[in-house]
Amino acid sequence: MKQRSFKHLLSLPLVLTAALLTLQAQPVELQYAPADGAVFNVVETVSRVTTASGADPVTDVRQRESIVTIAAVTASDSNSSTTTTEPTGEAVPESTAFSNNVVINSQSLTRNDDIVASPMHAALSGLDLTYHLDANGKLLEIAGYEKLGDSISAALPDKLAGTLLKLVNHDTLLYRDKANYEEVYGPFTTGSVTPVVNAVSAAIQALPYEGSVVLFAVETIESLAADGKIRVTRSLNTDAAALASQFDGLEEATILATQGTLTATLPANCTSASVSGSETVLVQVSGALVESRTLELDSEWTLQAPDGTTAATHRVKDTKEFTVTNVPVSVD
Repeated sequence: MKQRSFKHLLSLPLVLTAALLTLQAQPVELQYAPADGAVFNVVETVSRVTTASGADPVTDVRQRESIVTIAAVTASDSNSSTTTTEPTGEAVPESTAFSNNVVINSQSLTRNDDIVASPMHAALSGLDLTYHLDANGKLLEIAGYEKLGDSISAALPDKLAGTLLKLVNHDTLLYRDKANYEEVYGPFTTGSVTPVVNAVSAAIQALPYEGSVVLFAVETIESLAADGKIRVTRSLNTDAAALASQFDGLEEATILATQGTLTATLPANCTSASVSGSETVLVQVSGALVESRTLELDSEWTLQAPDGTTAATHRVKDTKEFTVTNVPVSVD
């Protein structure tokens, strides 16, 4: 039987070539394996530029900086469903492999480059949390928000602290942190990923204020074996034709076929809506997993106008940046 050459493979249409490469690709094993005692600086920045018809853009930037210290849990500490550890007396969830210490160094908000004072940010600065993870880096639980009341009382005048204590919802803060962790790390805590080229998919994407759209994605997962990393890139668009035009050989129909029963849900007064963007993630194959991530989403929608007036067009550009850098630890 005559064997086909690599040159023949290159002559195949791009979509078919991508399919063959996907079939031949071997899964890349991912291991959450940072060194016990290692220290990392984690910076999360979320910016939003909001523009409405006839108004100047408003730019809000939220930033949180944390110091994470890796703490591996020994087998004797995690051999039961709720083992109590010392000295905190804290219950450790079953299958915990790491109980990492996370200290919020700072949290800030600016609007058009002006600092927005927030008593909550002052209270959160210095808060000491524990992230319980399994052996794959999957988040099991976050402990420490129960101490926020003490932080508020210590950081603020009595009257302001009393008012804020009535408004603080620990469950909301906990839910936010869990959702943020899952968004960044979740796709890489399954033990392995398989390299792909131009894999297409669709999902429901919420609009910034109300309603949702069907957002199509074209994803490539590339193994950077020499660096011990993988790189994930995704192009995103509600317009399947526009998305297909970015990739040679990729047809609009192929992208639309991924929609299935997914349906956009727009407010009654919304005449049109679109979202486009991109995502890039750099992941360590064996280490702390996600090293950096940038997600950009540009949303635009138009609302019906009363008779005799101009329809209002709204645009929101969201950018999320996540970076992890190693902090040298002195050895005595």
